[in-house]
Amino acid sequence: MEYEMEELLPLVERLTFKYTSGDSSSVTYETARMLMEAIIYCIREYEEQGEELLLRTKEKTTAAMAYQLGYEAVIAKVHKTKELYHAALEDFSDYGCQNLKETFLDGIPAFFVQYDPKFKPQDHILTLDYPVIWSVYDSCGIDAIYRYVQHIKIENDFLQAFKEAQVEELLDRVIPDYRKLYYGNIAYEVLLTVVGCIIVHKPVGRLLLTESDLSGIKQYFIEDNETAAENKINSLLSDMFQNVFCDKGDMEEYFKILGKDFAVRIVNGIRNDSLPAVFSVTS
Repeated sequence: MEYEMEELLPLVERLTFKYTSGDSSSVTYETARMLMEAIIYCIREYEEQGEELLLRTKEKTTAAMAYQLGYEAVIAKVHKTKELYHAALEDFSDYGCQNLKETFLDGIPAFFVQYDPKFKPQDHILTLDYPVIWSVYDSCGIDAIYRYVQHIKIENDFLQAFKEAQVEELLDRVIPDYRKLYYGNIAYEVLLTVVGCIIVHKPVGRLLLTESDLSGIKQYFIEDNETAAENKINSLLSDMFQNVFCDKGDMEEYFKILGKDFAVRIVNGIRNDSLPAVFSVTS
């Protein structure tokens, strides 16, 4: 729903009055722009709530109504995100990865302290340096943080199927002193290793591949292009998720995006005789 500027400007004026605590109706251009963005963010939040909020206003909503309902939706999402964050912490492990710890264990609580839903709801404050499988950079504000916490929880739920020591040993093979130097995604490395273990019929839980296993992986994909390899990988992962995580269909859907990336890396590794650079193996 589009609103005319004459509907939005009075909202900016009222928000400016609150921002300056009534001391002035004049602010810098940058501040005025920030407050306009805050209003638009809340209106979009209202519109994204769909029928649930629309049913509360059976007549056409004014910009002021949309902003107020959107602001309430932002506050509700902050509380929802806090609940999800505490749920994610229950079985959470950072596996000694400093980047994950600083981003999730230190950064998210700091976000809740600093987040300003009234004047800067569009600002998610954190750089979110630990990468998740599904990027959240097309979102901002509480929407980005909510999605980020969602993704971390899905990834952590997946990693809980493996012993912490096995995950840490794998990461140590990926990069020595990974605790300080690893800036990738832990679930990515684990799932890639899972694919290799399934192919060569090794216990998946050990997350252990040797140099000799690479010949079996090569043979499995030797005649495949990227599309054929992706189909094989997706089939293997689908079976694994349905057998091991049968009650978490969202997890399979979440990780499905990696099938193509794994396929491209593996096929190129075979073509260029660089498969050891794809899988982290032990001698």
